[in-house]
Amino acid sequence: MTYLTIAVLAIVVLNTYPVAIARDLVFVSKENTLLPHTQQMAAAVESLERITPENVSLVMAMLETDSLSRVSVMNANMDELYSVVNDVNRYDERELFSLARKALLDSSDEFRVSFSDGAYMSYVCVPIVDGGEVTGAVCVYEYDAGEGAIVLGLRNDLAKISVGIGVVALIFAIILSQTMSYRVTRVLDAIKNVREGEYSYRVGVKGHDELAELAEEFNSLTHRLQRTEETRRRFVADASHELKTPLAAIRLLSDTILETDNMDEATVKEFVSGIREESERLARTTGQLLALTKLDNATAITREIVDVGDVSRKVAGTLDPIAKTAGVELELEIQPDLHIMATPDELFQIIYNLVENAIKYNKDNGKVFIRATRGDETVVVEVEDTGIGIPESDMPYIFDRFYRVEKSRGRDEGGTGLGLSIVRSTAQRHGGEIEARHSPSGGMIFTVTFPYFNADTK
Repeated sequence: MTYLTIAVLAIVVLNTYPVAIARDLVFVSKENTLLPHTQQMAAAVESLERITPENVSLVMAMLETDSLSRVSVMNANMDELYSVVNDVNRYDERELFSLARKALLDSSDEFRVSFSDGAYMSYVCVPIVDGGEVTGAVCVYEYDAGEGAIVLGLRNDLAKISVGIGVVALIFAIILSQTMSYRVTRVLDAIKNVREGEYSYRVGVKGHDELAELAEEFNSLTHRLQRTEETRRRFVADASHELKTPLAAIRLLSDTILETDNMDEATVKEFVSGIREESERLARTTGQLLALTKLDNATAITREIVDVGDVSRKVAGTLDPIAKTAGVELELEIQPDLHIMATPDELFQIIYNLVENAIKYNKDNGKVFIRATRGDETVVVEVEDTGIGIPESDMPYIFDRFYRVEKSRGRDEGGTGLGLSIVRSTAQRHGGEIEARHSPSGGMIFTVTFPYFNADTK
């Protein structure tokens, strides 16, 4: 049901219901005034010793009959003994005598009223009873156009109001329809543009209704699509660049070996060693790309209860030889009962990557602190180093894929710019969050927070 249909129904009710109520109220008013008046006249006639035309005329002359259109007094045979006529407009003699016959037969007061053509026609008949015997009846007819004019005036006023409301409703419906059509068209145009790949398109629908909310959700969706598309394009470009560099180096070294006659053994070994390093770089980059693809696809995993302290000590044991070679000291601060729900391998990879970076980008005789502590319903892993740190301008981007702090973390040190991105995605995969900040020593502190799992309540 449309708003216009509802408006039409409301106008119909407005035109009929109040008029019907006013008409019925007048009906009740007529009965409450005419019936007692007629009963009074019947009682006066009943007081006569003999009901004759002369006696009835004398009694009726003393009563108020000028306001009535017609008054008739009949005997039991329905012969008129007295009659006064002031107004015979719309008078129906058959209606009056039919009502009189019923009053005489049933010995009951009878009242009928109707409304037609702007006037009320009221008929009243009251039996005259003498000693328990019905001896006649007093019948009254009233034609009232005054009350009818009031009801007609009310109906006309309501009709005018209804017409005004109808015109306003029609104008409002047209404006609303055009506005809605325009707004819906804008949303449809936006959908078509986005379908063609224009993810930067935004639909401007103002307001606070459902359509404005739909437009807002649409804009939010296209914003996410735009970011996803930008990320995809950047990822493809960066991945192509990262893979192209070692492939180009391998090809250059291979072509040099093939095209150089009588190359000495030392030079050949040096070139082959370079090929091996570039192939390892290629394998490492490919492996990290596959890891990111796996994380992006959100493949199902089976989590288990893992002790973060045990994994942290295992990482420290694995990387301790590398740290000693680099002249870096590892220090552990591990609290007991540090259980989370995760996979041991992925938790190991998170801590391993952070500690490996802390060693790689540290200073001579530097330190790496590995802390695992309990927070409020959380387990917190911190990896702090005394290394070279990260410039403040690079901090917002360090978790982006392929992002490197060029001055200190280039390809010469083996970085691909994927490690921290993998760490963040893996942590989030297990309900964790990671953040980075500068340490007082000038190095970095990476903090990973996981939801704590109470192993005793399993």
